[in-house]
Amino acid sequence: MDSTCKVSVIVPAYEHFDRGVEFLDDLFRTISTQTLKEVEVVVSDHSTEDNVEKFCALNEYNLNIKYVRNKEKRGNPCANTNVAINHAIGDVVKVFFQDDFLYDTTALEKIYHELMSSESMWLVNGCIHTKDDGHSFFHPINPRWDSNMILSPGCNFIGAPSVVSFKKESKIRFDENVAMLMDVDFYYNMFLNYGHPIYLNDTLIGNRIREDTWQETITQEEVDKEFEYVHIKYGIEK
Repeated sequence: MDSTCKVSVIVPAYEHFDRGVEFLDDLFRTISTQTLKEVEVVVSDHSTEDNVEKFCALNEYNLNIKYVRNKEKRGNPCANTNVAINHAIGDVVKVFFQDDFLYDTTALEKIYHELMSSESMWLVNGCIHTKDDGHSFFHPINPRWDSNMILSPGCNFIGAPSVVSFKKESKIRFDENVAMLMDVDFYYNMFLNYGHPIYLNDTLIGNRIREDTWQETITQEEVDKEFEYVHIKYGIEK
C-alpha cells in the first residue's frame, strides 16, 4: 500500500502451539470487517514451519498483507514485534498479539481519528476478555495509568500490548531484554518520552485468556530479574 495507508496493524506471529493459523484467521476476519479500509497488515513470522506463510499468501479476506519471514532471535516476542513495527508504513501503528482480535467494527477508524486529531503520540483503548472461544465475553477494562506498574507485579491497569497504538513518528521500540514485562516497560518508556496516552475507553479489542501461552513458561525468578533490569534501566530505587 502507498502513502494513503492510514493504519498498519502489526502482528508478531509464530506457531502458537499449532493454533497460529486459527488465531490469525480470527484476527484477519475482524480486520476485513472494519469500516476503515486504508489498512495494511504486517506479519513478522517467527515460525519454523510454513503454515503461517501459506495462510497469509492465501489471503482469504483480501487484505493488504505484508508478510515478513523473521529468522532472527526466534522466541523473543519483543524482537519479533519490533521487526513488524519497522516494516509498517501507516500513519498509525496498531500493535496486535496474534491471538487477540478486533471487537468493534469501527475500532481502527476510532483509533485513527483520535490519534490524528490530537497532539498525543500514543493511545490505549478498552478491551474485553474471552476464554478462547470468542463468543462469550467478560471483564471489560478501561485503561488507566499507575506509575507503580514499573515497580512490582499487579499494577498494569492498561492491559496487554494489543490495546496500544502510536503514530509512526514514535522512536520507541519494545525492549528485547525483557519478555514478561514487555508491555509495562514499553508503556513506561512511551510515558517518559511522550507523556500520557489518549485513554480511549471504548471497548475495541478482544483479549483471549489462555493457559498455553509463552508467558506461562516464564518463572518467578525470571520475572524478578526483569524487574531488577528495568529498575536499573530507569534509575528507580524501590
